[in-house]
Amino acid sequence: MREVRDFYGRRYRVGESDRLLLGRSRSWMAGLPWAAMLAISLFQYGFGAALPTLAGASGWSVWQAFTVLGLWVVAQAAGSPLGGWLYQRVRPAVPMLLGAVCCLVALVTLAHSDDLATVLLGYSVLGGLGAGLVYMTCVATVTEWFPERLASRVAMVGAAFGYGAVPFVVVAGHVLDPANRAVVLDVAAVVVCAVVTVCGLMMRKPPGNWWPEHIDPQRWALDRRLNRGIAHNRPAARPYPPLAALRSGMLPMMFVVVVLTAAMALFDIAYLAGTAYTRGLAAATLVAAMGALAAANGLGRAVTSSLSDRVGRRATLGLSLLAGGVAQFGLLAAARNDNHPAALVCFAVLAGAGAGAGYSLLVSLVRDWFGDDATVANYGIVYSGKAVGGLAGVVLAGLVVTNPGSTVPFVVAGCLGLLGAAMTRWMRQPRPAWVSLPADGLEAKGR
Repeated sequence: MREVRDFYGRRYRVGESDRLLLGRSRSWMAGLPWAAMLAISLFQYGFGAALPTLAGASGWSVWQAFTVLGLWVVAQAAGSPLGGWLYQRVRPAVPMLLGAVCCLVALVTLAHSDDLATVLLGYSVLGGLGAGLVYMTCVATVTEWFPERLASRVAMVGAAFGYGAVPFVVVAGHVLDPANRAVVLDVAAVVVCAVVTVCGLMMRKPPGNWWPEHIDPQRWALDRRLNRGIAHNRPAARPYPPLAALRSGMLPMMFVVVVLTAAMALFDIAYLAGTAYTRGLAAATLVAAMGALAAANGLGRAVTSSLSDRVGRRATLGLSLLAGGVAQFGLLAAARNDNHPAALVCFAVLAGAGAGAGYSLLVSLVRDWFGDDATVANYGIVYSGKAVGGLAGVVLAGLVVTNPGSTVPFVVAGCLGLLGAAMTRWMRQPRPAWVSLPADGLEAKGR
């Protein structure tokens, strides 16, 4: 083992293979987080699909049901920075096991209780915290094990949080009813807890600044033939811990972008679920639209991660937010057309792809702009913006559902996406004035 530095002064620990450290390929450290994300995916989109059945069985009003969803989003966003903090200090098994227990309690509570206060505490608070712990631990694990393929691997793992919900969406829409609610949710609770527990026990962290031995990190930092992403994604000039990243002004802007992204995403989920509950939207239409929303949310991350290497993370983020904003006006047109199924599904795909891409792109953007040393901590701060945006999106959806025919919430949601796209044009990578950048490829190595 030895430590080397690249042109930018970044440190790398090289000489240790993944098999030496793990006893197996590091692909396990992508597969295990992927499976855990797949397991917890039902909490967001799955709850939306199950909302008509759960609210009807419990006698909740629309606003009460939306309170359950909104508080879950707040708790999940708050639990994510906590998961990152724990990951940096203890084994990944600790936050994963805590998350598994919280998820188990959450689903069991939803299965057996109709009391709103109990559900808010058991499902929304504990379930949200548990999902947040698992989410950030999975992102942190894949970030450290795949430093040279961060964008694609984070997208792969994050995508499971979207499309992984599709099977439960189908079950919630076509199978779940008040009579079998306890059985379906109890089974889901056991499966989620078991998967997250097993994955957590097997997950490991690499040594600090670890780098795969088969790639020269000094060449990787400069050679565009080896690392095609650096042409449009310059590495950080120096590490920015959270306070320095906040002072740069760019981390707060990323936080606002997450607020806007989450507002659109949760507006779409709550709107579809609330419309099905109050206006009798057909189960098949709800399943198709919610499933399309979840699947596109996941698959959009994979597509945009590849695109970001070619045109840049910031530009790709702007395009995804633009697509999400336009989709809200499409959903308005569908609503004006009596929620035509084909139109709902079509614009749900566009909305899901636009909103989902932002989360995975921001992990890479945070690393590129603020350095490797504090990627997990900085992204935890950025991701916490989901609490504010998610709550705003649920409120906007509640205004639509309780006031049929209203257009303002759709317009506001669409404008939030357009504002986010515009904000990306003002974002600039922090760079000290004294830093000299390489002109192209390996030419700078001899400077």
